[in-house]
Amino acid sequence: MFDKFADKLRNARLKKGISLQQMSAKTRIDIKFLEAIDNGNLGFLPELYVKAFLKQYAKAVGLNEEETVRDYEDAKEGRLTEADETKSFLEQKIDIEKPQEAIPPPQTPVKTFTDASVTKPPVDPDDKKKILRLIAYSAGIILMAVVIFFALIKKTSTITVEEKPYEQVLEETKDRFEVEKPKDDTSMTPVNLDSLFLQITNVDTLDSAWVMVIYDEKVKEDFLLYPRRTKTVTASDNFQFTLGNSGVISLKLDNQPLRFESRRGSVRHYKVNRKGLERLYSPPILKTE
Repeated sequence: MFDKFADKLRNARLKKGISLQQMSAKTRIDIKFLEAIDNGNLGFLPELYVKAFLKQYAKAVGLNEEETVRDYEDAKEGRLTEADETKSFLEQKIDIEKPQEAIPPPQTPVKTFTDASVTKPPVDPDDKKKILRLIAYSAGIILMAVVIFFALIKKTSTITVEEKPYEQVLEETKDRFEVEKPKDDTSMTPVNLDSLFLQITNVDTLDSAWVMVIYDEKVKEDFLLYPRRTKTVTASDNFQFTLGNSGVISLKLDNQPLRFESRRGSVRHYKVNRKGLERLYSPPILKTE
């Protein structure tokens, strides 16, 4: 079902020259999930989690994220295969009807003729001697230049590289290799009695977590939360959200920790309002007017 869709993603990755190990380091997605995507085995997690992984995969290889998700849905419904077969047939037809380029005939070299009746003037013996002396003089100069050149190279064959002090090297490379420290949003969260502030933190050091949030049942947002990162979201009345890999997430409502049931690798759905946190047993849905 997903063979052609998987081929498209894998070909885009190979065209960029990115290996699965490099892709895993770049997207923070476990390599076993990347191998499953490459092989078209997209039933390894719930659909919401698969779509989040596909967006990260597409972004890493330079594909349009939303278009990749639509292609996934088309492949799941069997529409992508039909479109590819039609396209392949049209491309073959165009190649067959494409006219052959004409091969230009070989060009005949232009012959030149000289008048044998024209007599050349005799060469003066003195001129010959002058030419020979000039050639010998030039050869001597060239030989002397070559000898001097190799003599200089021999003297300077040892190249001395000035070694910089460790402190200077460390200072020059500090900005290049400095790892961004996770920000603690607790002290930065404003206190506003008219709004709710929810802090979602990935407390793990290796695994990422996908999060989908619905604000006040009107606006939806989904994002991938990398290890040791925190995102603060604001709503007027309530949040409804889905946590992928919920075991690595901690929550704070208005700077107060929330206790909730979670497990690593599992998907959980919750609702938060001023009364507290409530678990949902089906994915939250955006309210339509």
